[in-house]
Amino acid sequence: MFASLPERYETNVRRAASFRAKPAVLLTPDGGKEPAVMIRQASIIQGVLPVPEALRLANQIADALAAHREGK
Repeated sequence: MFASLPERYETNVRRAASFRAKPAVLLTPDGGKEPAVMIRQASIIQGVLPVPEALRLANQIADALAAHREGK
């Protein structure tokens, strides 16, 4: 399991509070539109995830939280 350094605690908590996920649309090269999720931290867009990648990330976050509940 990853362990963050104690001196990074305040920075990690502050940055975590500024992350947001919002609905988005990916515009394809051929003019189409695909549903997506935009991840931003403060005013900086960190990425726009197609639905499969957003679901993959959401599942990884859920698994990480479950690992804590299970004491892993």
